[in-house]
Amino acid sequence: MSGRRRGETPPGAAPPPAEYEFIDDLSGIGAVVDALDASSEPIAVDVERASGIRYSERAFLLQLRVPGEPALLVDPETPGRTVGPLATVLSERPLLFHAASQDLPSLRELGIHPTSLVDTELAGRFLGIERVNLAAMISEHLGIGLAKAHSAADWSRRPLPAAWLDYAAYDVLFLHELADEVLPRLDALGRREWFEAECRHLVDSVPAPAAADPWRRLTRLSSLRDARQLARARELWMARDRVAAERDIAPKRLLADAAVIEAARVGPTSRSALLAIDGFDGPQRRRLVGEWLAALEWADGLGREDLPTRQGPPAEHPPHASWKRNEPEAAALLDVAREAIAALADDLGIDQGLLLKPSTLRLWVWRAATTTPADDAELLHEVLREEEAREWQIELTTGPLLEAVRRFRAVS
Repeated sequence: MSGRRRGETPPGAAPPPAEYEFIDDLSGIGAVVDALDASSEPIAVDVERASGIRYSERAFLLQLRVPGEPALLVDPETPGRTVGPLATVLSERPLLFHAASQDLPSLRELGIHPTSLVDTELAGRFLGIERVNLAAMISEHLGIGLAKAHSAADWSRRPLPAAWLDYAAYDVLFLHELADEVLPRLDALGRREWFEAECRHLVDSVPAPAAADPWRRLTRLSSLRDARQLARARELWMARDRVAAERDIAPKRLLADAAVIEAARVGPTSRSALLAIDGFDGPQRRRLVGEWLAALEWADGLGREDLPTRQGPPAEHPPHASWKRNEPEAAALLDVAREAIAALADDLGIDQGLLLKPSTLRLWVWRAATTTPADDAELLHEVLREEEAREWQIELTTGPLLEAVRRFRAVS
């Protein structure tokens, strides 16, 4: 295991000077379209966001490159949150990513809906590479050391500093060369088909529906003891989310979860009592005291029938952390099934998450342990199809999981 500290530049030769063009107007975007149309090769793509700073995950910079050419750094904000005709080009051409799942939501906000992609991070995972971040893989496979100094920067800032643009350009300048190095290794291991199926799945996947009660994701919500406190937390969360969206600021940057929970617990009814709670200080938060007090007052005025329950919307199974206490048979099968998947992943030299989503495994375990299926194989395949497992995943995991349930039934 590497002893390198987080943020330290991976070993390798210093990269050549970053070559790029910066585009921040629609006429320039038209020239980008022409430049991309001049090549039939896949287009390397990356996105810079302002995660944890702005409200949405929209793209504040779009990095593009075709082989042999400088990077094209496109600012979608200045022209009015648009990339114009570039959206059509990027929706129709094969794209090359590193960690596509992080960038696809931002691209879709710009009207870009890729129809074909290759993901070098995903390739690294199928090769069993321990560190699959872009800098580590470029260091290992191309011998170039890239500093990752600005990944958490505020990319909504304008103008963007030259050092940031250099950093952004490097995110696409070596992607084609990296793909040329790692993709043939998938062929050598016989895993190209698995990899391509996962890339198609990324293209075909639709965004998950919004959570029914997103406020229940508040950190330490479980520390609140009664329904009135939960109502305060809910109303404060909703007020925070509304103001954050209006001001385009990340909700937790506006008001921390810990402050929301403490105000919900205490139930302050005056300005002074609210400002005495940690997290409500500072000029911006003081100016919003009226918003927070109105949310708390609304929660305190709700009738009992309008108060939230301690439990969230009904799910097919309870949280698996409670199974050992309340459903010991499900917990026992889950342990055996996890061991089977871990052993298979170890044999293949890949991480378990590639073989099966943990949520899919828990769903199958719950149904297998709490019902009496006529055919365990039929139940397993039903769950795997329902959860959109790919064919290669079904082929690899069916045997070990059926053996796990056979062992479980033999002793239960």
